Amino acid sequence: MIDVVLCASGSDEVRIVHDLAIDKTRTARVVRRCADLAETLAVTAAGIGDVVLIDLTVRGLGRDPLAALMRDAAVVGLRSDGASEQTSLGLRHVLPADAPIGEILTVLTSAVASEEDQADAWMQDAAHEGPHVRGRLVAVWGPTGAPGRSTVAVNLAAESALAGHETVLVDADTYGPSLSQILGVLDETPGLVAACRAHDRDTLDDDALAALLPLAQPRLRLLSGIGVPARWSEVRRTSMDGVWQALSRRGGLVVADVGPVLEEDEELSYDTAAPQRNAAAISTLESADAVLAVVSADPVSITRLLRDHTRLQELGVEELHVIVNRVGAPIPRDRIRDLITSRIPVATLHLLPDDPTTCRTASWDGALLAESAPRSSLRRALREIAGSAAVLGHAPEESGTAGVDADASAAAVLAAE
Repeated sequence: MIDVVLCASGSDEVRIVHDLAIDKTRTARVVRRCADLAETLAVTAAGIGDVVLIDLTVRGLGRDPLAALMRDAAVVGLRSDGASEQTSLGLRHVLPADAPIGEILTVLTSAVASEEDQADAWMQDAAHEGPHVRGRLVAVWGPTGAPGRSTVAVNLAAESALAGHETVLVDADTYGPSLSQILGVLDETPGLVAACRAHDRDTLDDDALAALLPLAQPRLRLLSGIGVPARWSEVRRTSMDGVWQALSRRGGLVVADVGPVLEEDEELSYDTAAPQRNAAAISTLESADAVLAVVSADPVSITRLLRDHTRLQELGVEELHVIVNRVGAPIPRDRIRDLITSRIPVATLHLLPDDPTTCRTASWDGALLAESAPRSSLRRALREIAGSAAVLGHAPEESGTAGVDADASAAAVLAAE
């Protein structure tokens, strides 16, 4: 006898329960009728039922809840013909909601028989065939204390676009999303939330992704953040992993601004699956091809970087590119360089000059440094970093100043002026 946990609605639920009750073979029975996804998860977690028969339009259903259900039972989806955006969510066993009871019993039996092989029950869509084009993901991270992560991220992405590279700027900061405001985007929509939801619903194809990436500047597209920090729970780990995979398939450069906190405290606070506020940052760092750590030129910020270095290594960050922001008198550059390189291994170290007036003007104008202060030493230093191997992943094509560290370039500019 197959014990069925049913989560359906309306006439479909009534018909299935009735037809199973009068079935003469009695190979299956409904042991629990659930009103919503939360109840279904609770029932299966309690060990009730061999298979879950669930309507794919149930509110909140996505890849994460399905994965949780399949840890405890087989899962069969019910798909309504009238749903315009309905997908299979990667499930192998999916039935029309109006399927006859004989067909339902056949699929239920097959699902239970293959339950031990979850790879058969959970069939993700294959990656798009064709040329193996893979984009490059650069994560811009920094410790707590507003060292200038967002300013660096947005201007690095802009400089890359100005250099002719197709670039996507992603606001993945779940604590203080700000890139839309920095760019002066008035009609801000939570693009990251929409992308995660589309991946969760198995609808994040190339067309859906393109619709979420408006053109902010020539060759620069923006995937806006979560809008308000309170929406962090809508950005889950598996969804973020899927978003990075989708962006990678587009090719080009992806620059992601992430939040400072890297702990996974939520896993310690709950005995069930819980959303993680830091999931976006952790997913980004683990998926990134390069990590740029932005710190302020002060002892507090640098000390926080040194303390977080172990956690970065735990997340798989092997090559760390450090950008020291707001460097100026009275601390000499050599002292800052020695302080960092003597304590942690860094792939490259860049020092950005302190230019608060230029940054403040650009912020109030909603403009990039290339627009508001194209000849400033700060803008030129960021342009050098954008053209370096740390961002591009390969040596600059042109010789000359293209391979010079940002601090050396800035010093040359200051001397010339």
